[in-house]
Amino acid sequence: MNSAKKTTFFACSALVVSVSIFLFIMSVVPDYVYLEHKEFYSQDLPGEKIFIFGTSHVYALNPMIITDELIEKGYNYTVYNLGQGSFDAEERLRTIDFVISQEPKVVVYGIAYQTFYSHGRNIAENPPESFPSPTKLVDLLSTVQIPLNTGLLDNPKFATINTVNHFYQKQTGEFQEEPERPYPNTPFFVYTPYSEIPAEQKDLENGGKFVNYKGHEIYPIDKNRTYEALKELIRSLHEHDIEVIIFTTPHLKNWLEQVPTQQEKIFNSMLDDLENEFNFEVFRLHDKYDSIDIWTDHEHLIDHNEKTDFFSEDIAKIILTRIR
Repeated sequence: MNSAKKTTFFACSALVVSVSIFLFIMSVVPDYVYLEHKEFYSQDLPGEKIFIFGTSHVYALNPMIITDELIEKGYNYTVYNLGQGSFDAEERLRTIDFVISQEPKVVVYGIAYQTFYSHGRNIAENPPESFPSPTKLVDLLSTVQIPLNTGLLDNPKFATINTVNHFYQKQTGEFQEEPERPYPNTPFFVYTPYSEIPAEQKDLENGGKFVNYKGHEIYPIDKNRTYEALKELIRSLHEHDIEVIIFTTPHLKNWLEQVPTQQEKIFNSMLDDLENEFNFEVFRLHDKYDSIDIWTDHEHLIDHNEKTDFFSEDIAKIILTRIR
């Protein structure tokens, strides 16, 4: 065997061994976030349901207030706030089959500038293929029921991050087997005292630590992978006759004024594109509330507090426009 063949052989062998070790480790230490979702959606959730998605920006939404508002208008729905910190559209796609299996009447999704921060996750522009490409290994494995196929193959990156994060929390004692929930019907987020404490006014004023734009970049529509994932999510829900409502989550006025014009244009172009493609209104709430004493930082309203009940009431009004 010549040196070139030996090099190729050892490289292939190393790849096979590395992948095998990775899959073995991930099977021994599973993706707990994925399994958490699987367990929740495997329950019998009776009646007509409305699911609210988003990151921690939607934590201030009280599903009980929204449910009561709908019942008062004659609509008997059970509302679930399924927001989860740092849970983006790509991650949500891994569990879309679980969501669809529950047949919610409406999915409400809160988005923000932060939803589309790229962090290098741009869409690569590949040249057109001249010849048919072979079936990808991931696509092939996804058709086979194997123990490892628990969301890992759908997105190895998220599975790895979730597994490592869960292991870290267990080791540091931060993990809670039965965490406290701020309201009923909020299975994926946890009460923290911080979320109830308003920020100091000086930190919310111009020059304060929560006001300056930190320089995160949003790639344009044609290169933004998270935006493409959001559209794929909406298409999947529409294909199963699930109504989708998109709204932008509130932000501090002083922070919004610091957002670079180019980034503002890209964000607004996404909202316009969603409206044009899906023929619905995107409800723009990101610049609606500018009170100074209801924020924990520039992007989070204080949670479980009557001062921010108006947010839940406004979302209930928006839902009513789509179910009447």
